[in-house]
Amino acid sequence: MTDILIEVLEDGTASIKTTSIAEVHHLAADQLFDELEDMLGGKRVTKQNPDNPGARFFKNRKVLRGGKIVKAGN
Repeated sequence: MTDILIEVLEDGTASIKTTSIAEVHHLAADQLFDELEDMLGGKRVTKQNPDNPGARFFKNRKVLRGGKIVKAGN
């Protein structure tokens, strides 16, 4: 199960935090975040959550459209 917490901050921006997202759900989650970005305006900034158990796995990886996971950076 994945939890998604959406919080509107004092400056009017939205903060969205999730627990681990299973690989099979990455595409749906990405589509949800794309829709939220379109509705709320502005540019999405994605940060890794160091408390997330999958953070080490995704440290040097990126999820592309379609849910494909690839190595990124060094």
